[in-house]
Amino acid sequence: MTTTLLDEMLPRWQFDERHELSVPGGAGLLDAVEQVTWSEVPLFRGLLFVASLGRTRMPPDRPFLTDLTSGGFTVLGRDATEVVIGSVVRMARPAGAVELGDAPAEAADRFRAAVGPGHYKVAFNFRLSGATVRTETRVLTTDEDTRRKFTRYWLLIRLPSGLIRAEWLRAARRRAKRGSS
Repeated sequence: MTTTLLDEMLPRWQFDERHELSVPGGAGLLDAVEQVTWSEVPLFRGLLFVASLGRTRMPPDRPFLTDLTSGGFTVLGRDATEVVIGSVVRMARPAGAVELGDAPAEAADRFRAAVGPGHYKVAFNFRLSGATVRTETRVLTTDEDTRRKFTRYWLLIRLPSGLIRAEWLRAARRRAKRGSS
C-alpha cells in the first residue's frame, strides 16, 4: 500500500469524504486542480455568497485554491503527484483557524503537533494516480466534546462540501482537456 502525503499529515481521522475522476492521459491534471477559478466552481461561490448574506464576492478569475490558502488553510505538502492543504480550527472562543505559517514544512510540523482540546484538524488532498485524480478530506477532533460539536457541523457541511469537491474535479478535467488539445 502506498503512503501518501495525506497519510503523513493525518494518519488517523474520524470523518472523511472521497471523490475521484479519470481523465484520459491525465497530463496536467494536478496543475489544473490548482488553477481552477471561482467562476469554474459556481456552487461554492454561491454558497459563500449566501453564507455571507451577500457581502462576499470572489473575483471569478482568481484561483480557488489561492483564496483557500489565504483564508485559514495552508499548503502542508506538495510533490509531483499530490498536494495537501490543511487547517487546525479552534472551536472555542476565539474561534477560527490557528496560524500554521506559510512554509509548507513549518506548517506541516505545526499541523501534526496541534493536539490541544477544543480543536479539529482538517486536511484534504488532490492526488494524481495515472489518469485519475483523487481527493480525500479527513478530519480529526482533539477531544470528545469537540467531536460531538463537529459531528453536528459535519452533518450540515458534508453534502455541500462533497458537491464542491466533485465540481472542482470536473472543472480541473475541463482545464486539463483544454490544455492537452
